[in-house]
Amino acid sequence: MPRCVLCSQQLDWQGDGEPGTPFWQRSGEILQYPLKPPALWLILSLGIASVLSLGLLTGLLLLFLALTLFVYSLVVIAEVAGDDWVPPSPMDVMSEGGLLVKQIVLLITLFTVPLLLVSTSMVLAMGLLALAALVLPAAVMILAVSRSLRMALNPLRWLQLVVTVGVSYLLLWFAVMAVTAAPSLLQTQSDLQVLVFLGTAFSAYTTIVASAMMGAMLNEKARELGLAEDEPRGRSLAADDFDVAEALGSAHIYAQEGRFDDALGVVNRGLNAAPMHQELNWRRLRLLRLLEKDKPWQAHLARFLRQQFANGNEGSAVQIWLEAQQQQPGFRFEEEGSLSLSLAQALYERGRLKEAQHLLVNLHQRTPGFPLLGTAYVLLARLYMEQHGDLLRAGKLLAFVEKHFPDQFQSQESCEAMQVFQRLKAAG
Repeated sequence: MPRCVLCSQQLDWQGDGEPGTPFWQRSGEILQYPLKPPALWLILSLGIASVLSLGLLTGLLLLFLALTLFVYSLVVIAEVAGDDWVPPSPMDVMSEGGLLVKQIVLLITLFTVPLLLVSTSMVLAMGLLALAALVLPAAVMILAVSRSLRMALNPLRWLQLVVTVGVSYLLLWFAVMAVTAAPSLLQTQSDLQVLVFLGTAFSAYTTIVASAMMGAMLNEKARELGLAEDEPRGRSLAADDFDVAEALGSAHIYAQEGRFDDALGVVNRGLNAAPMHQELNWRRLRLLRLLEKDKPWQAHLARFLRQQFANGNEGSAVQIWLEAQQQQPGFRFEEEGSLSLSLAQALYERGRLKEAQHLLVNLHQRTPGFPLLGTAYVLLARLYMEQHGDLLRAGKLLAFVEKHFPDQFQSQESCEAMQVFQRLKAAG
């Protein structure tokens, strides 16, 4: 089991940590939900069946569709609670006979038991009926998500749901009662089939709206209530990838706590598994700077930069170097002529002339015997000309290269530098 890197306590999965959207803020989605197929087909089927000629077959059809809607409403609650806003097919709920029986038993238990107590105590019976009406949405939601009649009839579960949801439960209760009572507005004694159709269809519509509303409430609070199934917890990782991810996460936590030595230790272990990993190398460089470990920082910086150049990542090398300059302004490598030249060329190509010049000035003193010093100083001469128009220093450098590195002076870069020098000199 996963444990906290600071206190070693076992960690519980909390999902993505994002708070759910309150159901009243999803009113648009809730009201539109029954208008999407295939929920719409069920509503229209009920409306059409209600205007057919009365008879045994029509009665059986209406009973079948009503029972389907009865179970369909529970399935809608569960689907929306799982943040699935695509209505299920009515065909999928026809096999949910067990859920239908549980729903009927739930309603009978909630409202019949109080009636049996009327002869004993009218006050007690009325109180229990009021309580049943109050907890009805809670019991239905629990049954829809858990599929357990025992849980749906458990008063402790009702209490847990009501307390966890808080005042919002009362808002939900009033909303569900209002939506459920809405079809009475269309009740009519008229024989007009259009009005009968509209009344039945509207009743089915409001039933599904009420279910979507309860599902949206559970979507916000299901994990806290212990009713939701665990969502996927990510993807499986290979051992080395897991070591890297663990090192990055643990290092971040330690760094946040100011425990930089511990953070460096886990980063080092991660680099043992993946020595080329970009982010781990970045982390190690920053931690060494924070811990003021100058020599290890310089050695790691040089190794990290060489790694980038070897992989053709000149842009990343430039970014690493620029950050290193912010960490330690004015820093230059000693006895790292090739690396200094490679960095200077990459900086020059990206228009960072000042930073490139900083790397090359007095390179002969820092790296005596560097075989490509001529190439480096040709580039430095171009930097003097392009950045400052300093022909005096540029001319001295070109003359130095021509005298001490005649082979390198014949290169294309040297020829181009000489052409620029002569053109600027002639221009005066």
